[in-house]
Amino acid sequence: MQRNFKLLAWATLANGTCFSMILPLLAPLIRQLHLTEFQGGMIVSAGAMCMAIASILIAKNKNIQTPYQLMNYGFWGMTITWAIFTLILYLGIHQSLVPVAIFLLLVLSRAATGAFMAMPQIGLQSYVMQHVIDTEQRSQKMAMYGAMNSLGMIIGPFITSVLLMGGILLSMWFAVILLFILSILLTAFFQKDVSTPRDSIQRTSSKSESTGFSIKPALPWLILGFSTYVAIVTLNMTAGFYIQDRFQLSTQQSASYFSQCMLIVGFSLVLTQIMIVKVLKFSLKALIGVGMTAMIAGILLSLSASQMIYFQASYLLYGVGVACLLPAFTAGAAQSVSQDAQVKMASLCTATQALGLILAPLFSTLLYRYAIHLPFYLLLVLMVVVGLYLAWVLARQTKTAFKLQV
Repeated sequence: MQRNFKLLAWATLANGTCFSMILPLLAPLIRQLHLTEFQGGMIVSAGAMCMAIASILIAKNKNIQTPYQLMNYGFWGMTITWAIFTLILYLGIHQSLVPVAIFLLLVLSRAATGAFMAMPQIGLQSYVMQHVIDTEQRSQKMAMYGAMNSLGMIIGPFITSVLLMGGILLSMWFAVILLFILSILLTAFFQKDVSTPRDSIQRTSSKSESTGFSIKPALPWLILGFSTYVAIVTLNMTAGFYIQDRFQLSTQQSASYFSQCMLIVGFSLVLTQIMIVKVLKFSLKALIGVGMTAMIAGILLSLSASQMIYFQASYLLYGVGVACLLPAFTAGAAQSVSQDAQVKMASLCTATQALGLILAPLFSTLLYRYAIHLPFYLLLVLMVVVGLYLAWVLARQTKTAFKLQV
C-alpha cells in the first residue's frame, strides 16, 4: 500500500507539472493562432465537458472502478491525446491549416484529453477514500497530494519559462515525454489492491445502491468545490489576457509575467498545504474560514492593483485560499457519505470540478470581451455568497450536534 501512495504522489506531481506548463502559454498561443478569447474558452470547456461525461460513466461502470485501472487508462490516454493536441498547435503556428480547422481540431483533441483526465483524479480520490478511514487523516492525505500537485504548478511554469528559449511549444513536447514515462511506471509498479478486488467493489457498489445513495448531505461541499474550481479556472483563463491588456505588455512579456504569477501561487500553495499537514492541522471550519477570506482578499487586491508587483502579490493570497478550500471540499464530501459510496462520491467530485471547468472559461471569456474587470467581480460575488452559505450550513450542523450531545 505504501508503494502505491508514493507512486500516486509522483504521478500527482507529474500531472500538475505537465498541465501547468500550458498556463503561461495559453493567452499568447490563442492570439498567435488568431483565435478570440471566447474561442480559447471553448477549447478549455470542451475538455471539461468530456471530463464530466467520463466521470458520470465511470461512476456507473463497475468494470473500470479500481484505482489501478483508472490510473493506467488515464495516464496512457492523456499521453496520446496531449501529443495530438501539441501537434495541432504546431500545425497552427506554422499556418499549415486554416484557423477554422485548427480551432475544430483543438476542440476535439482537448475534449479527448479531458475524458482521460477524469480517470487519475477519480482513481486517486477513491484510493485515499477507501484506505484512509479517519476524516482528519484523510484531509491531511488529500492536502499532501494537493501539495504535490501544487509543487508541479511551480515546476511547470518554471520549465516553460526556461524552455521558451527553444520555442513556444518545446515545453509541451517535454510534458508529453514526462506523461509517457509516468504511464510506464504506473503500468509496471502500481500494485493491484488485493483487499478490494473488482468483485468486492461491485458488491460494495451494489450495497450502496441498495441502501440508497443521497447527494443531499454532500451538496454544500460540492458547491464549495464548484466555486473553487470556477475561481481557479477564471484566474488562469483571463489573467494572461488581463496582464497584457491592463499593463500594455507584449505577448512575450505577458507570458513571462504570468509564469511568475504561477510560480508565486505554486509556492504559496505548497507552503500552505505543508503547514496544514505538519503544523496547523486545520478543522474543516478553519479551512473554509481561512480559504474564503484569502480568496476574497486576493480578488480585491487584483482589482485595485495599479502595478504589476501588487497584482502578482494577490497570487500569494490565491495560493492560501485554494490550499485550504480544495482539501475542505474533498474531505467534506467524503465524510458526508458511507464508506461503500466513496468511489461514487469521488466521481461526483470530479464531475463537479469538470462542471466548473466547463462554465468558467465560457463565462469569464465572454465577460472579458465586455470589460476586463468583469470576471474578477463575478468571482468576488461568488466567493462572498458561497462563504455565507457555508457559514450558515456549518452553524446548523454545530447546533444539531450540540442538541444531540445534550
